[in-house]
Amino acid sequence: MKKSIFLNLMTVAMMAAMCVTFTACGGDDGDSTPGKPDGPSGQTGSTEYVTPCLDFGSSIAHVKEYMSGTIWQLNENSNDAVLLYMNNQATTVVNYMFINSKLHMTTVTYNGGGESKANAFKAEIEKLYGVTMTRENDPDNPAQFSYHCTVTVNQKSVVIMMTCYAQGINILYSLPD
Repeated sequence: MKKSIFLNLMTVAMMAAMCVTFTACGGDDGDSTPGKPDGPSGQTGSTEYVTPCLDFGSSIAHVKEYMSGTIWQLNENSNDAVLLYMNNQATTVVNYMFINSKLHMTTVTYNGGGESKANAFKAEIEKLYGVTMTRENDPDNPAQFSYHCTVTVNQKSVVIMMTCYAQGINILYSLPD
């Protein structure tokens, strides 16, 4: 899939996730408990880095089991094509997209951005997967930049693309087309 299509997909996913984030009830109650050990978890600085379910090709039931726990709430607008989860503080949204009821793409959207948070997430991804991410700056918008790499997860090639905006960070995980 061409990079411009990835960027368009990430923009749409981030905007959808941010709409849910801004319209959701809740706030920061000070609970910084990470997800369960075998589910999405990890701490990077003061913001939680989320490791989403990357079992591409798995079922909706498998992803729901992976996300089960006290900090993740399944959004009522979820369906057979999209599962949308939000953390208790309404600061992070995880979006799972399915094709033919099989996991095909995942995005994690973090409310709020900044270069230091982006660098911390980049370092976490590089450490987790033993890769070096490549940075690209947006010539039309100096405040927007992205990192990308390709990794192997569960014997499958997975593209990771992190786009950093002034209002947040969006990390896309997808099988290459």
